[in-house]
Amino acid sequence: MKIIYLGRMGRHRNNPSEVEGDVLELLADNWDDFGFKTIFPTVCRIGGKDIELGAIRLLIDGVDTSHTRLDEMLSSKNWDGKFPIPDTNYISVPSEITFYEQLMGILGADQAVTVAMNLRDASYLTRVKEDEKAGKMVTSSGFQHSLQRERGSQKAYLDGWKVFERQAIAVLDLGFRFNDVLGNVSTLELKFHQVDNLLPHDVNALIGPNGVGKSRVLHQIVEDWVVPSKSNAVGFIEKPNLSQIVVVSYSPFEAFPVDLQDKKLQDQDAYRYYGFQGRQAPSKTGSLGSIRLSHSVPKRNAASALIECLSNDKRYSVISDWGQKLRTMELVLRSAFEFDFAAVSVEPNRRSKSFYCEDPPFCDLSVERGDGDDDVIFDDLSVKVREGEKWKWFIPVVSSRVECLNEEKLRDHVLFIEGVTFFRGKRALRLSSGQRLFAYVVINILGAIRRNSLILIDEPELFLHPTLEIQFVGMLKKILANFNSKALLATHSEVIVREIPSACVHVFEKTDERLAK
Repeated sequence: MKIIYLGRMGRHRNNPSEVEGDVLELLADNWDDFGFKTIFPTVCRIGGKDIELGAIRLLIDGVDTSHTRLDEMLSSKNWDGKFPIPDTNYISVPSEITFYEQLMGILGADQAVTVAMNLRDASYLTRVKEDEKAGKMVTSSGFQHSLQRERGSQKAYLDGWKVFERQAIAVLDLGFRFNDVLGNVSTLELKFHQVDNLLPHDVNALIGPNGVGKSRVLHQIVEDWVVPSKSNAVGFIEKPNLSQIVVVSYSPFEAFPVDLQDKKLQDQDAYRYYGFQGRQAPSKTGSLGSIRLSHSVPKRNAASALIECLSNDKRYSVISDWGQKLRTMELVLRSAFEFDFAAVSVEPNRRSKSFYCEDPPFCDLSVERGDGDDDVIFDDLSVKVREGEKWKWFIPVVSSRVECLNEEKLRDHVLFIEGVTFFRGKRALRLSSGQRLFAYVVINILGAIRRNSLILIDEPELFLHPTLEIQFVGMLKKILANFNSKALLATHSEVIVREIPSACVHVFEKTDERLAK
C-alpha cells in the first residue's frame, strides 16, 4: 500500500485520493497544539473501498509545523511525497489505537507493521524496536505537548505496540488521589486487574451513606481526565491506559460536564456524558449553546447512539475481536424484556429503500406476523404505526442489517425526539419508565464505548427496580467484557454491591479525623 502526502488540505478529506490503487494519503491541517501543528487527517482506500482510519500526528525533529516542512520538500523536488520521508528524523502517533487495528484486520500483520515503520510509529519504534532516535524524540516538547496532548493518542502510544505484538490490551489497576469531604487527600485503589481469582474485576463500586463524597470522587476523576492536574498531590497516580471516560448520571442534582465543546481538542469523544443534561443548539453568533435539564435528552441520545452503534459496527468489522455493538445490545436487553428488534422513527413519506444500500438483500427480522395491532404495518424494510390520523415511519436497526443500512441517511432524517422504539410481533412495546431508561442506558453506553474505556455510573438505583438492579450489573459486565473496558459505580444499593467481588467494593465511612475506605 502506498503512503503519500501531496499537500492537500484537510478540508478536502471527504474527497477520495487521486492516487491509484491501495493508498493512505495524509492531508494538511492548521490545528495548533501549543505552537505545534502536527495533525494530519487521512483518507484511505484498500481494495477499492474507502476506509475511515482517523487522523495521525506526525512530528519532525526540530520543526514546529510539520506540513510546512513537507510542502517545502515537495516544492523543492527533494521528495515525491511517498513515505518513508528520506533523510528526515520523525515519529508519529495515530489519534486512536484502532488506526492500526483496522489496518491489521484488512492487510494482515506484516503489511500493518510496514505501514507503522514507514510512518515511524512512536509506540512500535520505542517499545519493540528500541529505536534510539525515536526514544530521544518522545522526550521532546513537541511530543509531550502535541502528539500526547489528547487521550486517544496517549492510549495509542502506551498500548499501540501490543497490537503489532498481538498481546492482549487490558485496563490496569488505577490509583487516584482525591480531595475528600474532610479536606484531606485520600487515595482510591481501583482493582481491575484479575489475579488468581475466578471472578472478573470489571466493575468496582463505592458505597456508603450520604455525605461521604462518593459522587465527589467521580467528579474529580472526570476533572482530572478532562484537564489533568498539574500537581502530583491529586489525580491519577500514573497515566491511565484508558481510551475514554463515559459518565452515566440521571440525578438532576449532579452537574457533570456534558461534553468537551469548550475545550480545544480534536478528540471530542474522549469524554462522553449521558443523563438529563443536554446542550442546546449553538447560537447564530457561533457561541456554544446553553446547557439545560430536559426529559427529552435521554430519548435523543438513545436514537443517536443506536445509529452510532451501527456506524461503529460497519467501520470496525475488520477488527478480528470487535465486540459487535448492535448484537451486544440485542443480547443484553433481551435479558430485561422480550423484543424482536429496535427501530428509529424517520421523517414521514420517505422511501424506505433510501435508508438502505442499493438493491438491499432481504434480511429476516424474525418477526412472527400473527395477530397484532391493525395500526402497525410491516414490510421488508420498514414499519408504519398509526397514531390517530397520522402514520409514523420506523426503520429497524438490527445486527442482521449492518452492511445494508445507510447510517448517513438515517442521521439526516431520523426524528431524534422520538427516541428508540422496540417491536414485538406486530406491536410497538410500551415499556415502563424503568425499562425505558434501562434500555437507553444500555444503548447510550454501547454507542459511546471504545475499547479500554472507563464507565462512571452515579447512583444507578435511582431509576431501577431491585430486579433490574441485578440485571443492570449483569448487562454492564457483558458490555465491559466485549470491549475490554471497566466501570466504577457510586451507589447506596446493597443489591448492586452483592453482584461485585468484595475486593472491588470500597466502603466510604467518615470518622472524626479521616475518611475510612
